[in-house]
Amino acid sequence: MQQKDGGEDRRYRHIFLDAEGTLYVPIQGRSRWDFWTNPSPDEAVKFFELDKGVVETLKKLREEAETLCLVSRNSEQILGALLDKFDIRRYFDSVLLNGDKGKQIEAYLSEKGFSKESAIMVGDMPSLDLYPVWKAGIDALLVDRAYNRQVRAERIRGISELPAWLRIADLAERLVRGSVRNTTLDEFLVEGSCTRDDTKRLIAAQGE
Repeated sequence: MQQKDGGEDRRYRHIFLDAEGTLYVPIQGRSRWDFWTNPSPDEAVKFFELDKGVVETLKKLREEAETLCLVSRNSEQILGALLDKFDIRRYFDSVLLNGDKGKQIEAYLSEKGFSKESAIMVGDMPSLDLYPVWKAGIDALLVDRAYNRQVRAERIRGISELPAWLRIADLAERLVRGSVRNTTLDEFLVEGSCTRDDTKRLIAAQGE
């Protein structure tokens, strides 16, 4: 896929997304473990729903990112049933299944000739989406859930905040490089999804 306009100014051009708990969640707040006691594709389409703003976010990421991939530990049958139900398969360049996510992403980037520094993984499970990815030398971002709040990591409240977070990361990168000219922080805030405090914190982190 061709690099999008202005790609050289983007901090993260290759985006990898977890599926369960990140893009889709149990209906009416049910526990995902209720599903996994007896999983099947037919049950999956009745048990899960897209999280708020997922389709709009995927459309925006598809316009802005050079690469957009799904990385999941779900079976091909269950994941496929959900992707078809939600009609979101078409947004992804590739779907990486069943394995160490850090190693999978590292291998994908190497095969395509992309740098690790330009990639980020977004997910909800620290043991699957964060630690293996960090070990591979790739950045990772947590989607905030009640079950991961004890983990210290950069996080967003939901996938709908990801485009704004990425724009703030772009701004932070350009500030570090000294290439920002006549840019205000308001350009990178999206209707309350990220605050000025969020912006300042990320910029500070990027400058460490």
